[in-house]
Amino acid sequence: MKVALISSTFLPSHDGVSITLFERLKKLSEANHSVLCFVSSYAEIAQIYPNWRDYVGNIFPNVEVITLSSQEWMGVPQERNPLRKSLLVINEALEKFQPDIIEIEEPERLWTTLFVLPGLAYARNHQIPYIGCYRTNFIDYIPDYVPSLLVGIAKSAATLLTKWVYNQCSITLVGSQFIEQKLLSWGIKNVDYAKVIGPPVVTHPEKLKNPNFFAEFYDLPGVDQNVKILFLGRLSPDKNWDFSLKYLPRLREQTLTNKYTLIVAGRGELDELIANSEFVQELSTVILGEVPHERIPQLLTNVDLHVTASLKETFGRTVQESLYVGTPVLAPDCDWTRNLVESNFNGILYDSENGTDFIEKLTSLINNTGDRQKLGQNALSSQSAKNDPTYIWIDYLEKRVNLAKQSNL
Repeated sequence: MKVALISSTFLPSHDGVSITLFERLKKLSEANHSVLCFVSSYAEIAQIYPNWRDYVGNIFPNVEVITLSSQEWMGVPQERNPLRKSLLVINEALEKFQPDIIEIEEPERLWTTLFVLPGLAYARNHQIPYIGCYRTNFIDYIPDYVPSLLVGIAKSAATLLTKWVYNQCSITLVGSQFIEQKLLSWGIKNVDYAKVIGPPVVTHPEKLKNPNFFAEFYDLPGVDQNVKILFLGRLSPDKNWDFSLKYLPRLREQTLTNKYTLIVAGRGELDELIANSEFVQELSTVILGEVPHERIPQLLTNVDLHVTASLKETFGRTVQESLYVGTPVLAPDCDWTRNLVESNFNGILYDSENGTDFIEKLTSLINNTGDRQKLGQNALSSQSAKNDPTYIWIDYLEKRVNLAKQSNL
């Protein structure tokens, strides 16, 4: 099978779309498929990502990554989108490669700088599937980035664009059933749900345990003996950092029987704000910066609790990764968390609008080692039989290619 993939984002940017794409390329190569992958160039921000060359060219056998000249997107330098002049590069490479199928990640994002759907004309002319993969709730992000007076207009316009973009595709592929229902309610007619999103299953997570992990990897010998509370992900407004910044300082007022350390791992436009925040300055806190994706499973295995305040995920990759290695999760009670977390079984859900509920449940989990251990054991027991979503995704593509070939006979 010859697969063409198009995405705005890729490594070394450590977001969920980029990491998933890297894993898919690796698995496609291992399965002897041929892949041509187009991504935004990070050469323009080499001062942020000096290792950008590691993810360009033939990064695996039968896999070629082509970078496209890029510009910053939404005013964030590390968020890249290809320039319109990249269309010529894409079109020429597709004609030479002759793929059996094209999948485009976040097509609505790509459209904002290309003003067309790249590869769509090729797919229609050659009668091959053109899959649009819905990965990010951009419409829900609008209040985090747009002045309040313009939010309503911006949401209406973005919804119309999103509906139009995905209805151009052969299929709109989603990895969560609640997202499937949302897109159908918007009038997107070609939505298909499959378990194709998420991290690979971690086998034998107990082998990743290291009682001196933070001393060895981060030169933080005072952290390993504490209750370690991890905040992992992009440090951006859409992750609901306003909530965390407002309520975490209240930990000072709680009766805590165990020593703890708050650990912040990630990069984003709120780096400086978080570093200078009240909870970082006054509570036991360390900031790790962006963690390489290959170290995430080990990091998650060697903390005691993963905490998030995000309300706008389409899946929740880092939460799934935590559950795979048996680390319990404290998360807001909302649609995406209920897709992964069963409260009081593999994690705890708090009222997303109630800071007191959040702090009380966080305090309880810090103090009660047995509760954390039980939640972690339950998480491990319920994940052992899960299938790797990357393999499911490859099977999905193969079936679509075969169906298209049969219909073209």
